[in-house]
Amino acid sequence: MALLSACAVTPPELTRRVDFDSHLLLAEIAREGQELQLAAKHYLEASLISEDPSLAELATELSHQLGLSEIGLRAAERWEELSPDATRPHLYLGAFKLRSSGDAAALIEFETFINEASNTEAAISRSIEILSNEIDQTGAINVLIALVESYPDVAEGRYGLARFAMRDNDFTKALENAEQATILRPDWVEAQLLYARTLLITGRIDEALALSERLVEDEASLETRLEYAELLLSSGNGSSAKELLELVLDENPQLPEAIRAMAFLMLTENELEEAKIYFETLRPDARFKNEAFFYLGRIAEIEEQYLQAMRSYSRVTEGNNAIEAQLRVAHLLYTNLDDQEGALLHLREFGTANPLYKSEMLVGQSNILVQLGRQIEAMGILSEELNQNPDDETLHAARTQLYVLQTQTAIDAEDYNTANRILHDGLDSYPDNVSLRYVQSIVYQGQEKLRPAVTILESLVEEYPNDAGFLNALGYLLTDKMDRHMEAKAYIEKALSTEPDNPAIMDSMGWVLFKLGDYEAALGYLEQAFEMFPDPEVIAHIIDVQWALGEKDKAIEIYRDALEKHPESPYLQELKQRISP
Repeated sequence: MALLSACAVTPPELTRRVDFDSHLLLAEIAREGQELQLAAKHYLEASLISEDPSLAELATELSHQLGLSEIGLRAAERWEELSPDATRPHLYLGAFKLRSSGDAAALIEFETFINEASNTEAAISRSIEILSNEIDQTGAINVLIALVESYPDVAEGRYGLARFAMRDNDFTKALENAEQATILRPDWVEAQLLYARTLLITGRIDEALALSERLVEDEASLETRLEYAELLLSSGNGSSAKELLELVLDENPQLPEAIRAMAFLMLTENELEEAKIYFETLRPDARFKNEAFFYLGRIAEIEEQYLQAMRSYSRVTEGNNAIEAQLRVAHLLYTNLDDQEGALLHLREFGTANPLYKSEMLVGQSNILVQLGRQIEAMGILSEELNQNPDDETLHAARTQLYVLQTQTAIDAEDYNTANRILHDGLDSYPDNVSLRYVQSIVYQGQEKLRPAVTILESLVEEYPNDAGFLNALGYLLTDKMDRHMEAKAYIEKALSTEPDNPAIMDSMGWVLFKLGDYEAALGYLEQAFEMFPDPEVIAHIIDVQWALGEKDKAIEIYRDALEKHPESPYLQELKQRISP
């Protein structure tokens, strides 16, 4: 009996081996079937059993590729545990911690990766490559700025920061760091070309072209000549760009990069048939196939060849233009072919066939459903997918905006009970969402619940003290409804100092000055606002000021003209109580 009992117990080592083999087999089957998320999960489980670091490495890299932060973080930690002397785990730990713990935790990992690397320049370049693909670009650039501060004399860091800044439209920072990269490595042509681009964007066109021309003279490589052609094109020197590209194509008739540049040049000059020929030539090149089909679709759409446009767009299955291409197909089906259900079906099928873009396709479907008045159905498809993928930020953002839209629809219908119900659901899921909180203040104002409306706006101003929109909204409410004019004026002045050319804030400043009795100054702001934004509310304010100034005939004249143009305006209708023509 004892012997039989012993045989019935599975040794722990054998159990571990069976579990390991099962996870590894399931991972391979999932990867073969392109179920990559499931594959990453099983590779992670196998790596937690095995002492082989290569499985943890595979799980880490696959998770990073798929954006699976939780699985990736656990896999990278296991990889680092099994290979404590390896540097690469810290690179991925930096990326995953940026998503889960913020830039301070991520910075520690990136610094460890760089400090322990045998080649500092290459390690910084690799870090920049990883950071450039992160969704949280604010956090990524914060990490990169800190790395550049730690390694100020590494040209690769300056170059990377310049590229980040260019993408973030911070051209001053881009120019500064691109120039530093060229100083640190004067022979680095790529850095010189980036510096030339930043010079062009910041308006120093002659310097940009002179630098590019000098680079072409010093090193007439194809890359340099093509970059010079692009700069010429961007600066409006289309004829010079064409001349240079024609020379390049004479020497290299099948050079895809030159063909691509010529295609865009023809497109810019509205030579659509010529552009079409060049883009058609690019189609067989795998690097440019999706881009070529996208612009062939754009050309066909411009020429109102909608079926051809849809065929071209539909073949854009990856790359930067994939999402826009499929949304264009849906738009053409919806608008030009009056096939709303076909538009929904296209987005649904593309998302199913291309899981990488499933979230964006769902957002596209929800937008169409909203246009069709099927807002509940739109909310349903977003919520259903979020039940399966609760960490999808794209879907969360879309659902939040849908709550805002539904609330605004209810406000427009003056159905405040429905507005409050929708807001309750939205804020229950997203209690800190700024848009929902702001809309709640609008609902309170519509219900004449002014104190809670002010409280919400005050909390938003406290959290975002330099947000001109919140400052203006609070200031206008205080002066328009609550007679707290001096307090309101301080908020509006701060908003105007932040956005001095904003007509809505100019209108608010004019209105608070009117309330304070400074009619001449008020009129100046209001007329300036009206010149930029001829809105009925601004006109109504001008009429009030003209009336207060004693210019009653002028006020009545403006009123009659405005009422003829905007007969349904509540602001003008309300003036009837105060102005007697």
